[in-house]
Amino acid sequence: MKTVNFRGTNLRVSDLALGTGAMGSRFEDRISLEILDCYVANGGNFIDTANVYGRWNPGRLPLSELLIGAWMKKHRLRHSLVIATKGAADAIETPGIKRLAPDQIRSDLEDSLRNLQTDYIDLYYLHQDDPRREIGEIMEILNQFVAEGKIRYFACSNWTAGRMRAADTYAAEHDMKSFVGHEIMFNLAEPNDAAVRSAAQSYMTKDIYTYHQITEKPVVAYTSQAAGFFALCKEEGFLKEEKYAFPREMFCNEKSLRRAERVEVLCRLKDAIPLEITLAYLYSHPFQVIPIVGPWKVSELEESLRASERRMSGEELAYLFE
Repeated sequence: MKTVNFRGTNLRVSDLALGTGAMGSRFEDRISLEILDCYVANGGNFIDTANVYGRWNPGRLPLSELLIGAWMKKHRLRHSLVIATKGAADAIETPGIKRLAPDQIRSDLEDSLRNLQTDYIDLYYLHQDDPRREIGEIMEILNQFVAEGKIRYFACSNWTAGRMRAADTYAAEHDMKSFVGHEIMFNLAEPNDAAVRSAAQSYMTKDIYTYHQITEKPVVAYTSQAAGFFALCKEEGFLKEEKYAFPREMFCNEKSLRRAERVEVLCRLKDAIPLEITLAYLYSHPFQVIPIVGPWKVSELEESLRASERRMSGEELAYLFE
């Protein structure tokens, strides 16, 4: 696995991040620990979690952070890993109610530090935005966390380009740090806007893409494989079976299906699998993109690690979008 500098920081990270949203809650802890061990054994160090992950289970506990914290402590791995976590998401029990007041952000950060059994977070994201909240208030508290040594860098997730520009402007005018990156849904498929927004997520738009082109700030891409759409859309029951509901509702449309046909052609020509093509697409942009993969078993992680080695030519990229 390649290690790169996370642009604009002194963080050295794997160019494939490990997503842990399902760990501790969607499958057995034993499997979660096997995946974490496999990732580190293969040179991985960039682990992505969030204070809200796992709170959908009875008890409303941050099961992902708790599992990662115990695992890190057991193997004494804290200083060899880059830990990214997110706070200030809507609470599971009150969706749509924003939680971006300074005291709410601080409460989530302090909770994450306890869960992860660490004194600092390498990369701290605000999980969602509240456009009604003054941007200066947000920048002030995040810079305070840096001054306190509780976070090294901060970033945002699911923000608009306009709000990121406002953050950059405020930070520059007040001699402060701003967001060093952005975590957002980004993949080769064409998202269905209503489905994405219904899930309280956001995706790469032209405006956001232009923002990253100009600023050269990194993108950390979640749902980087479009939930397997490019492999699953060929399955006989894709259009009706419940097990395909998520990729179907999120990404099934005319544009995505046309790209799937071209992915299939490239797979034949390049002796590749869809995962290789779709990951290679993310590595091909004029700004740094680090995909997140969220395997549910070790074999899926191993397949992603192999696929991440492939890159694409300009001609191949043009063909996908011709």
